[in-house]
Amino acid sequence: MTVLRTTIAVVAIAILTVADGVRLTASDELTRAKTLYQSAAYDDALMLLNGLSDPTEAVEMHQYRVLCLVALDRRDEARQAMATLVGVSPLYHLPEEETSPRVRAMFAEVRKETLPGIVQRAYAEAKAAFDRKDADAAMKFDRVLELLKDPDVKADPSLADLETVATGFRDLSRAAATPPPVAVSAPAAVPSPTPASSGSPAAGSIPRSAGPSAAMTSTGVIVPPIAISQVFPQMQTNIAREWDGEVELVIDTNGKVVSARMTRSINPSYDVQLLRAARNWTYRPATRDGMATQMVKLVGVHLDSRPVCSPRLAANCRQAAR
Repeated sequence: MTVLRTTIAVVAIAILTVADGVRLTASDELTRAKTLYQSAAYDDALMLLNGLSDPTEAVEMHQYRVLCLVALDRRDEARQAMATLVGVSPLYHLPEEETSPRVRAMFAEVRKETLPGIVQRAYAEAKAAFDRKDADAAMKFDRVLELLKDPDVKADPSLADLETVATGFRDLSRAAATPPPVAVSAPAAVPSPTPASSGSPAAGSIPRSAGPSAAMTSTGVIVPPIAISQVFPQMQTNIAREWDGEVELVIDTNGKVVSARMTRSINPSYDVQLLRAARNWTYRPATRDGMATQMVKLVGVHLDSRPVCSPRLAANCRQAAR
C-alpha cells in the first residue's frame, strides 16, 4: 500500500513539475516534499527537505522535517530537528491541526530546554552591538525582552535578572542613538564622580571600578552612579598571579544594586563571593538632569596575589603601592 501511495505521489509530482520543463523553485520543492509526506513517503520527503535551504521557507521546511522524523520513529533526530526549528523561530509552536498531542508535548519539552540558550545568545549579540555603538542595539535588546516574556523563559531562574539588565541597556542604546540637540548656551557644570571606596580583596589585590563619565544626550545630562560602599571579598589562594573580571550591575533610583551578574569570570568560586558582595554595595544613584534614574554599571575587578617586588625577588612580583 505504501509503495502504491509513493508511486502515485511521484507521478503527481512529475505531472506538476516537469510537464513544461520548468526548473523548480525552493517553494515548488517544498510543495513536492509536503505531497510526499501526505502520501506517507516519509523517506523521500525527508531526502528532499534535507536539500532545501531557502530562508523564507525555513520554518515550514523544518516543521516537515520534524514530522517526517517522528513518522519514521527516529526520535533522537526528531528532537534535534525540533531544537533547530526553535532556533529558527523561537516563538513558534507546532500547529494543533497537523500534529498529535504526543508530538506537541515532545516539542514543548525540547523548546523549554532550548529557549534559555537562545535568549542568552540574543542578549550577548545585543550587548556586543551596544559595545560597538551599533544603531540597531536597542532593537536587539527589544528582541531579548520579547523572548523573555515567553512563559517557558519566565520559569527559568537563571534568567530572572536579565529583563532588568536588558531594559537598562535598551534605554541607554536609545539615548545614545538620538543625536544631541544643538547647544544654545553652555550647559551647567556637572560634578565629577568621586573615587569609589572599596575593601581589600586579597593581599596586593587592586579592585578597579569602571563606568561612563557624565554625558549630554537628547534626554539631558546623565551622571553615572558613584560608589558609596563597594567592598570586595577576600580571595583565598596560594597562586601568585593576576586576575581580571567584570561585574554588570543594575542600580536603582535609591542607589541599591537590584541585579548583579558576571560578564567576565574570574573563577567560579570567587565569582559567587563577588556577586554576593556586589548585591550589598551601595551607590549615589545615577541622575538625568538632576533626577535619580536607574542605570547599568560595569565594574572591572583586577586582583593581584603576587608578592611585592624586592632586591631578592624580581620575577613574578608586583610593584609596591605608593
